[in-house]
Amino acid sequence: MSIVDIRAESRASVRARIREAALDTARETTVARGWSAVRMGVVAGEVGVSRQTLHAEFGTKQDLGLALVMREAGVFFDGVAARLDRHPGDLFGAVHEAVAFTVHTAADNPLLQTILTGATTAGGDDSLLPLLTIRSEPLLDRAVALFSDWIDAQWPDSDPEAVRVMVHSVARLLISHVLLRTDSADAAGRDLALVACRCLTPTDRGSTPA
Repeated sequence: MSIVDIRAESRASVRARIREAALDTARETTVARGWSAVRMGVVAGEVGVSRQTLHAEFGTKQDLGLALVMREAGVFFDGVAARLDRHPGDLFGAVHEAVAFTVHTAADNPLLQTILTGATTAGGDDSLLPLLTIRSEPLLDRAVALFSDWIDAQWPDSDPEAVRVMVHSVARLLISHVLLRTDSADAAGRDLALVACRCLTPTDRGSTPA
Protein backbone atom coordinates (compact mmCIF):
# COMPACT_ATOMS: atom_id res chain seq x y z
CA MET A 1 0.00 0.00 0.00
CA SER A 2 1.42 3.39 -0.97
CA ILE A 3 1.72 6.44 1.29
CA VAL A 4 -1.12 8.04 -0.67
CA ASP A 5 -3.32 5.00 -0.03
CA ILE A 6 -2.47 5.03 3.69
CA ARG A 7 -3.29 8.70 3.98
CA ALA A 8 -6.56 8.25 2.11
CA GLU A 9 -7.49 5.33 4.36
CA SER A 10 -6.63 7.39 7.42
CA ARG A 11 -8.81 10.28 6.25
CA ALA A 12 -11.69 7.89 5.59
CA SER A 13 -11.30 6.40 9.06
CA VAL A 14 -11.35 9.84 10.68
CA ARG A 15 -14.43 10.83 8.68
CA ALA A 16 -16.19 7.64 9.72
CA ARG A 17 -15.47 8.30 13.39
CA ILE A 18 -16.68 11.89 13.10
CA ARG A 19 -19.83 10.75 11.34
CA GLU A 20 -20.68 8.10 13.93
CA ALA A 21 -19.96 10.44 16.83
CA ALA A 22 -22.16 13.14 15.32
CA LEU A 23 -25.01 10.68 14.76
CA ASP A 24 -24.64 9.37 18.32
CA THR A 25 -24.86 12.91 19.68
CA ALA A 26 -27.86 13.77 17.51
CA ARG A 27 -29.62 10.57 18.57
CA GLU A 28 -29.09 11.19 22.28
CA THR A 29 -30.35 14.77 21.99
CA THR A 30 -33.37 13.76 19.92
CA VAL A 31 -34.47 11.05 22.34
CA ALA A 32 -34.01 13.33 25.34
CA ARG A 33 -35.26 16.69 24.04
CA GLY A 34 -36.55 16.23 20.47
CA TRP A 35 -35.13 16.93 17.04
CA SER A 36 -35.83 20.65 17.36
CA ALA A 37 -33.23 20.77 20.14
CA VAL A 38 -30.49 19.47 17.83
CA ARG A 39 -28.16 22.27 16.70
CA MET A 40 -25.41 21.71 14.15
CA GLY A 41 -23.02 23.96 16.07
CA VAL A 42 -23.66 22.14 19.34
CA VAL A 43 -23.25 18.72 17.70
CA ALA A 44 -19.98 19.87 16.13
CA GLY A 45 -18.73 21.08 19.50
CA GLU A 46 -19.61 17.79 21.18
CA VAL A 47 -17.77 15.87 18.48
CA GLY A 48 -14.77 18.21 18.56
CA VAL A 49 -14.93 19.53 15.00
CA SER A 50 -15.91 22.82 13.43
CA ARG A 51 -19.44 23.51 12.29
CA GLN A 52 -18.10 23.81 8.74
CA THR A 53 -16.65 20.29 9.00
CA LEU A 54 -19.98 18.92 10.14
CA HIS A 55 -21.83 20.64 7.30
CA ALA A 56 -19.26 19.32 4.84
CA GLU A 57 -19.92 15.78 6.05
CA PHE A 58 -23.72 15.86 6.21
CA GLY A 59 -24.95 18.99 4.46
CA THR A 60 -27.95 20.56 6.19
CA LYS A 61 -29.53 19.65 9.51
CA GLN A 62 -32.27 17.88 7.55
CA ASP A 63 -29.60 15.79 5.85
CA LEU A 64 -28.23 14.90 9.28
CA GLY A 65 -31.73 13.83 10.29
CA LEU A 66 -32.06 11.61 7.25
CA ALA A 67 -28.67 10.04 7.97
CA LEU A 68 -29.78 9.42 11.55
CA VAL A 69 -33.00 7.72 10.44
CA MET A 70 -31.22 5.61 7.82
CA ARG A 71 -28.57 4.47 10.31
CA GLU A 72 -31.28 3.45 12.75
CA ALA A 73 -33.12 1.67 9.97
CA GLY A 74 -29.96 -0.31 9.24
CA VAL A 75 -30.51 -2.26 12.47
CA PHE A 76 -33.96 -3.25 11.22
CA PHE A 77 -32.74 -4.17 7.75
CA ASP A 78 -29.95 -6.35 9.15
CA GLY A 79 -32.49 -8.13 11.32
CA VAL A 80 -34.90 -8.59 8.43
CA ALA A 81 -32.16 -10.03 6.22
CA ALA A 82 -31.17 -12.51 8.91
CA ARG A 83 -34.78 -13.65 9.35
CA LEU A 84 -35.40 -14.03 5.65
CA ASP A 85 -32.31 -16.21 5.40
CA ARG A 86 -33.70 -18.55 8.06
CA HIS A 87 -36.49 -19.60 5.68
CA PRO A 88 -35.02 -20.68 2.32
CA GLY A 89 -37.82 -21.56 -0.07
CA ASP A 90 -40.51 -20.62 2.49
CA LEU A 91 -42.15 -17.36 1.47
CA PHE A 92 -44.84 -17.42 4.16
CA GLY A 93 -42.43 -18.23 6.98
CA ALA A 94 -39.85 -15.71 5.85
CA VAL A 95 -42.28 -12.79 5.55
CA HIS A 96 -44.08 -13.75 8.76
CA GLU A 97 -40.91 -13.72 10.87
CA ALA A 98 -39.35 -10.67 9.17
CA VAL A 99 -42.48 -8.54 9.61
CA ALA A 100 -43.09 -9.68 13.20
CA PHE A 101 -39.48 -8.85 14.07
CA THR A 102 -39.73 -5.39 12.54
CA VAL A 103 -43.02 -4.44 14.19
CA HIS A 104 -41.93 -5.78 17.58
CA THR A 105 -38.49 -4.14 17.48
CA ALA A 106 -39.93 -0.81 16.33
CA ALA A 107 -42.15 -0.68 19.40
CA ASP A 108 -39.08 -0.90 21.66
CA ASN A 109 -36.82 1.50 19.75
CA PRO A 110 -36.41 4.80 21.68
CA LEU A 111 -35.53 6.95 18.67
CA LEU A 112 -38.29 5.56 16.48
CA GLN A 113 -40.88 5.98 19.21
CA THR A 114 -39.70 9.55 19.78
CA ILE A 115 -40.20 10.25 16.08
CA LEU A 116 -43.60 8.53 15.91
CA THR A 117 -45.12 9.85 19.12
CA GLY A 118 -43.24 13.11 19.63
CA ALA A 119 -42.72 12.03 23.23
CA THR A 120 -39.45 13.16 24.81
CA THR A 121 -38.39 13.82 28.37
CA ALA A 122 -38.72 17.53 27.59
CA GLY A 123 -42.11 17.41 25.86
CA GLY A 124 -43.42 16.75 22.36
CA ASP A 125 -41.58 17.05 19.06
CA ASP A 126 -42.60 15.33 15.82
CA SER A 127 -40.34 17.31 13.48
CA LEU A 128 -38.57 14.17 12.18
CA LEU A 129 -41.83 12.41 11.35
CA PRO A 130 -41.89 13.52 7.68
CA LEU A 131 -38.77 11.40 7.10
CA LEU A 132 -40.93 8.34 7.84
CA THR A 133 -44.02 9.54 5.98
CA ILE A 134 -43.89 12.03 3.12
CA ARG A 135 -40.10 11.60 2.64
CA SER A 136 -39.90 7.86 3.21
CA GLU A 137 -38.59 6.98 -0.27
CA PRO A 138 -35.06 6.07 0.90
CA LEU A 139 -36.48 3.65 3.46
CA LEU A 140 -38.92 2.15 0.99
CA ASP A 141 -36.24 1.80 -1.70
CA ARG A 142 -33.91 -0.02 0.67
CA ALA A 143 -36.66 -2.34 1.90
CA VAL A 144 -37.71 -3.15 -1.67
CA ALA A 145 -34.12 -3.83 -2.75
CA LEU A 146 -33.47 -6.12 0.23
CA PHE A 147 -36.64 -8.14 -0.24
CA SER A 148 -36.28 -8.30 -4.04
CA ASP A 149 -32.73 -9.63 -3.76
CA TRP A 150 -33.90 -12.39 -1.41
CA ILE A 151 -36.74 -13.36 -3.74
CA ASP A 152 -34.41 -13.42 -6.74
CA ALA A 153 -31.99 -15.68 -4.88
CA GLN A 154 -34.78 -18.06 -3.88
CA TRP A 155 -36.72 -18.17 -7.14
CA PRO A 156 -34.56 -16.84 -9.99
CA ASP A 157 -37.19 -17.69 -12.59
CA SER A 158 -40.05 -15.91 -10.82
CA ASP A 159 -42.34 -13.57 -12.76
CA PRO A 160 -40.79 -10.07 -12.49
CA GLU A 161 -44.12 -8.24 -12.44
CA ALA A 162 -45.54 -10.50 -9.76
CA VAL A 163 -42.39 -9.97 -7.69
CA ARG A 164 -42.62 -6.20 -8.12
CA VAL A 165 -46.24 -6.04 -7.02
CA MET A 166 -45.66 -8.33 -4.04
CA VAL A 167 -42.48 -6.68 -2.81
CA HIS A 168 -43.84 -3.14 -3.03
CA SER A 169 -47.11 -4.17 -1.40
CA VAL A 170 -45.43 -5.89 1.54
CA ALA A 171 -42.87 -3.12 2.03
CA ARG A 172 -45.49 -0.36 2.03
CA LEU A 173 -47.80 -2.30 4.35
CA LEU A 174 -44.91 -3.01 6.70
CA ILE A 175 -44.07 0.69 6.96
CA SER A 176 -47.76 1.36 7.64
CA HIS A 177 -47.79 -1.20 10.46
CA VAL A 178 -44.73 0.45 12.00
CA LEU A 179 -46.17 3.95 11.72
CA LEU A 180 -49.64 3.04 12.98
CA ARG A 181 -49.61 -0.21 14.90
CA THR A 182 -53.09 -1.68 15.32
CA ASP A 183 -52.28 -5.41 15.48
CA SER A 184 -49.80 -7.54 17.38
CA ALA A 185 -46.44 -8.14 15.74
CA ASP A 186 -47.37 -11.78 15.11
CA ALA A 187 -50.74 -10.87 13.58
CA ALA A 188 -49.10 -8.29 11.30
CA GLY A 189 -46.57 -10.92 10.25
CA ARG A 190 -49.26 -13.44 9.38
CA ASP A 191 -51.33 -10.91 7.44
CA LEU A 192 -48.42 -9.69 5.33
CA ALA A 193 -47.20 -13.25 4.75
CA LEU A 194 -50.64 -14.07 3.39
CA VAL A 195 -50.50 -11.01 1.12
CA ALA A 196 -47.07 -12.10 -0.13
CA CYS A 197 -48.24 -15.63 -0.96
CA ARG A 198 -51.34 -14.43 -2.75
CA CYS A 199 -49.35 -11.93 -4.82
CA LEU A 200 -46.56 -14.39 -5.64
CA THR A 201 -48.13 -17.81 -6.13
CA PRO A 202 -46.12 -21.02 -6.59
CA THR A 203 -46.68 -20.68 -10.33
CA ASP A 204 -45.24 -17.16 -10.32
CA ARG A 205 -42.20 -18.30 -8.36
CA GLY A 206 -41.00 -20.61 -11.07
CA SER A 207 -37.96 -22.59 -10.01
CA THR A 208 -37.25 -23.76 -6.49
CA PRO A 209 -34.16 -22.64 -4.57
CA ALA A 210 -30.89 -24.24 -5.55
